[in-house]
Amino acid sequence: MKVEVIRLLKNNNLKNQKEINKSNKKLEKINNKITNLESKKELNKLDEYNLDKLKIQKKCLEHIVSSFETMTYEEARVEKALTSEKRRRYQILNGNMFSTILMICIPLAIYAFFNSLYNLIDQIMASQISKSAVSNIAVISQLKNSISAFGAGVAGGGAVLVARYYGSGELEHARKASANMLLISLIVSSIILLILVPFNYPILKIAQTPNIDFGVELYFILCMIELVFTSINSIFMGLEKIKGNSKKLLYLNVMMLLIKLFFNIIFIYGIKVDSIFYLEISSIIGQASLFIIAVFVMFGKKNMLQIKLANLKPKKLYIIPIIKLSIPIFLGKFVMNLGKAVVNALCGSFYGEVTDGLITGALGISNNLTGLVTSTTGVFEEGQSTVVSQNIGNRNLKRTTKAFKCAMISVAVICFIGFILVSFVFLNPITDLFAKAKAGEDIEKGLKLAKLVKQIYFFDCWSIPALGLTSVLLGLLYGYGKTFLSGILNFSRIGIRILTLIICHAAGMDYTAAGLSMGISNVLIALMSFVFLVFFLRNLKKKGYASMRLSDPEPIAKEFAL
Repeated sequence: MKVEVIRLLKNNNLKNQKEINKSNKKLEKINNKITNLESKKELNKLDEYNLDKLKIQKKCLEHIVSSFETMTYEEARVEKALTSEKRRRYQILNGNMFSTILMICIPLAIYAFFNSLYNLIDQIMASQISKSAVSNIAVISQLKNSISAFGAGVAGGGAVLVARYYGSGELEHARKASANMLLISLIVSSIILLILVPFNYPILKIAQTPNIDFGVELYFILCMIELVFTSINSIFMGLEKIKGNSKKLLYLNVMMLLIKLFFNIIFIYGIKVDSIFYLEISSIIGQASLFIIAVFVMFGKKNMLQIKLANLKPKKLYIIPIIKLSIPIFLGKFVMNLGKAVVNALCGSFYGEVTDGLITGALGISNNLTGLVTSTTGVFEEGQSTVVSQNIGNRNLKRTTKAFKCAMISVAVICFIGFILVSFVFLNPITDLFAKAKAGEDIEKGLKLAKLVKQIYFFDCWSIPALGLTSVLLGLLYGYGKTFLSGILNFSRIGIRILTLIICHAAGMDYTAAGLSMGISNVLIALMSFVFLVFFLRNLKKKGYASMRLSDPEPIAKEFAL
């Protein structure tokens, strides 16, 4: 027994020393950089920013070295993780705003791009099963997105409350609010699963799903099971965004996409399956992998927002604000995605026969092409709202408007570059992939599908700048808790979209009306969002918010402390 204890202590000391040596090497490099900057006769703004950043890094590393010198290895590892999270919180509240927005949003934007790219690849792979499989997936994906809006609503609304507590330093309240977010998500996602699975066939029939067979029904049921994992993962990602752990989320989500892609390749090109439900099995494996990691992180001691089992009980103090903030977000996203499902059903009804049932598949592919850009700019909505919420908690309204300006500039650049690349570089090569077929009878259908996609995209691409602008405006409104306004915008978007489609069909317009309805609705909603923004900012300047005013001087940035 004594020998075992001595061996463990020796191993512990060796690990500690290894961490100390690693941190000291980093400290040496940082000290050299600080010396070089301080030796300059005059420092410009960039030099001053870099100097402050280096000094904070130095303080963190010195604290980490001290921790490994005085604590056990496991205790020091926990302290190291908490130190990193404190540094990110300080950056959000006091650091350079452009750097803060990019720190939170760029890793998420990279993931969003790869996720949209994966959805396109998924559709290309589905086209190898059959061309009608692309339409089936497009219809069911919109139904899935409509239902998953609940998880996104709780994650978005709950994150606003948790971020306020986190920004004001009330960590215990932030932890309990996080636990209540998770509890709501678990209960409701389970209820949704139990209600929808038995009625899968009527739901698919109402949604005008083409060629319903056992494989299509099973695909829908598996999608509903996946949503339980997705809703919990949404909570996890919302909490990690609050802490500024965007890089961690990027790595985890890319891992999940690679797992899904790996199994899809095995099923389609290895086993050569003949049904789409295998694609959903791949998705469940990917989401379940992320779910396992999410549980360990959320309940782990290294987590500043650690969820404890004792806190997994409903508390009025947290439940009611979370529900109030979440319902408008949920309804907005639900209605928007349900509206897309209605548009799919109308397109199938209006133009299904003339396009050999390919219209919904073509519309889905076009949406994913624009999604390569719009999903990337969409992350600025949640990323910006996190920064805004925390700075409101820190009683700094001026910094919230800085966040909005920085997010707007970033999104404008991404929209411009993305529009050029997708429309003039990648459109033809990607659509040509759908024209390929493994069976002779599918060649004509493949060429027709590729043509439909290009014609619909011509109008749908208007959504790229429109959705980019809308996402930034909504990010500011979410941060201030104005989730009700986002609900109004999403309700209006769907009403305009459906009305436009019906009018175009009545006027005798062909299937390109599907893309036109998307483009027009998104452009009009962007204009509505801009009007909302003008009134909101005017009201904010005149009346302030929660006893704060824009004219108030910014709080003096406290020195970074551990």
